[in-house]
Amino acid sequence: MECIVSGKPDPSIEKIDEYFGTMIKPKNFYGPGNVELRYDKSFEQNCIVLSQYSNKPVKYCTTKEYFALLDHWNKLIKERRGEKK
Repeated sequence: MECIVSGKPDPSIEKIDEYFGTMIKPKNFYGPGNVELRYDKSFEQNCIVLSQYSNKPVKYCTTKEYFALLDHWNKLIKERRGEKK
């Protein structure tokens, strides 16, 4: 409470903040392997896989439809894995 009133952080808290701050590696948003590019590629791959479960292009699905398809696909994968065991 005292550090809040005085506005000066406790030195032990600063050390903890530095420790956790060094553990976080920022994502790369530029260059050839950036996060946005990987996300877009992953989305395109998902659309291709999910297209076999929909009668319309997956890219034109609403958010609710897209995630319903994704959920259905995940359930099918779990069922198939269960059958193999």
